[in-house]
Amino acid sequence: MKQKSIYQDASVNATIALIILSTLMIGFSIYLTQHYFDIKFPTGLEGKSLCNINSFFNCSKTTISQFSNIAGIPIALYGAIIGFLALAGMVIKTEEFERTIFFTLLANAIGCFALFMYSLVILHGLCPFCSLYYITSGLLLFVFFKNSENYKPHFGYLAAFAVIVIISSLVMKNIVSEKEKTQKEVSSDIITQYYKLKDLGSPAISSIYKITDVPNAPIKIVIFSDFECPACKAFSELVPQIAARYAGKVDIQYFFYPLDMSCNPSIERPMHQYACKAAYAASCMPVAQFATVHDDFFHNQDKFESGFVDEYIKKNNLEKCVAEQATKDKVLALIKAATPFNIRSTPSYLINGAKIEGVIPLDQLSAIFDEIIKRAK
Repeated sequence: MKQKSIYQDASVNATIALIILSTLMIGFSIYLTQHYFDIKFPTGLEGKSLCNINSFFNCSKTTISQFSNIAGIPIALYGAIIGFLALAGMVIKTEEFERTIFFTLLANAIGCFALFMYSLVILHGLCPFCSLYYITSGLLLFVFFKNSENYKPHFGYLAAFAVIVIISSLVMKNIVSEKEKTQKEVSSDIITQYYKLKDLGSPAISSIYKITDVPNAPIKIVIFSDFECPACKAFSELVPQIAARYAGKVDIQYFFYPLDMSCNPSIERPMHQYACKAAYAASCMPVAQFATVHDDFFHNQDKFESGFVDEYIKKNNLEKCVAEQATKDKVLALIKAATPFNIRSTPSYLINGAKIEGVIPLDQLSAIFDEIIKRAK
């Protein structure tokens, strides 16, 4: 008895669904690949993105995570390959090819579920376009399930798919290498963009929480950040390097801006449930130790879910201080100091009054700092 085949004898509706869903998979994957390049190899200081709706629905969270790429190659590339192969079946139309595509879509669905759970549970946010890819690829799998009976892959086609993946990966690796080279050439443009930014001034109050304390420094950085924010963690790893490289020339203030509605009146729904408590705990530690406290919280961010913040509070005998209204008022004052600067996401920071959103590479920040020092002389 002849098996059902989506490529050979499916209904018109199933065929249209296959074409539309495969095309959408390709489109979403191309967008996500471009977003990966925009985040990893930015050419400007503009942090806006269609994919970054708010702190929960935010593609940048996943882009800076360890699972956004394999050896520097964005995993979105493989989604595009699957979409192209599914469309190729419309031309090849063999049972063996169809079985292999069905198997590939099953494997893709498992990977999508794992990435979805990782984003939801570990990163506490979802990438909108990733989610759209998960949905469209899942729907395409359902179309195959309804119109095809066998998902046992054919070894020959599976090997051919592997060759396509390897060749595509090598091509993409070359593109990434070129972008790395180009990134080093954009410093002069970054400087031009920086000096076109409006000087928004300084917060109405100063923060006593400092990474470096150099009042008359030519470089003044004001950071609005959240201990539970993955992008803030990425930026926090640059801060000690900046402090060391520009020792005596940079003043770095830290303002708590937890994306947590329990202490931040600008947040309208639950996001980072440990962020306020972490801010309270950090504010209760000796001010002179803040740089170390800052690093401790970010280094252990992945342990927040398993009780790190509570353990930190208990270990340092901070229970009473964290519960005091005075502590909460102190953190709230720093949060409210961000209001005039229209902080929409973290990290956001002021460099001599010019606001920058998101994480940009250290060499580009250094280009700005070097120019500031040069002009100050």
